[in-house]
Amino acid sequence: YFSVLDLKDAFFCVPVEEQSQTIFAFEWENPTTGRKVQLCWTVLPQGFKSSPALFGNVLAKDLEQWQHSNNNGTLSQYIDTLLIGADAEKNSSEVTVSLRNYLGPAGYKVSQKEAQVAKEKVQYLGFEISKGQRELGLERKEAICRIAVPKTKRQLRGLFLGIVGFCRIWMPNFGLATKLLYGAMKGPRELLERTPDCRKSFNQIKKKLKEAPGLGFRHMTKPF
Repeated sequence: YFSVLDLKDAFFCVPVEEQSQTIFAFEWENPTTGRKVQLCWTVLPQGFKSSPALFGNVLAKDLEQWQHSNNNGTLSQYIDTLLIGADAEKNSSEVTVSLRNYLGPAGYKVSQKEAQVAKEKVQYLGFEISKGQRELGLERKEAICRIAVPKTKRQLRGLFLGIVGFCRIWMPNFGLATKLLYGAMKGPRELLERTPDCRKSFNQIKKKLKEAPGLGFRHMTKPF
């Protein structure tokens, strides 16, 4: 059984030391009076490129103490999203409650709306996680299927190949399936020559990912 907890306004839970606050200074203009003032962030701001890494390190350190005292579940963290796995529904519920009770006094807020508690299948980072396997989430599949045939090489590279490349482990012979599309990006012209073969390859890739099966997790007891 699995639980997923998303932290609400996660970056704002981490205070910035006073001597570093001026790094995040900015100018704000009152829309009513037109008066301009200088403000600065006192908490970790959104939009700062290092905020995810800084927050992730702070949260990981805070979670160490909780993990040492809880042996009935396994915890995985990705920035502000937490996945808890347990071998029974009761253990999953108890571990999740324990974690939520720990996070509150530590200054973190758990999103009630996004919480998934003690379920056999959960949505986690765009994947569907269940016992022994992970699948591409329905929303991710639908997003890929909605992509129209690109008109330019930049669109093909960024809007399609970049996205499906993230899902390549779900598609056997991914390199062969995308060979024609990568070949279409050669040459100086930015406009894409959308040949019938390229269109066919484009649609076949979307079809394969839509029908992609679940993948089993690696066996840690077996040699790599």
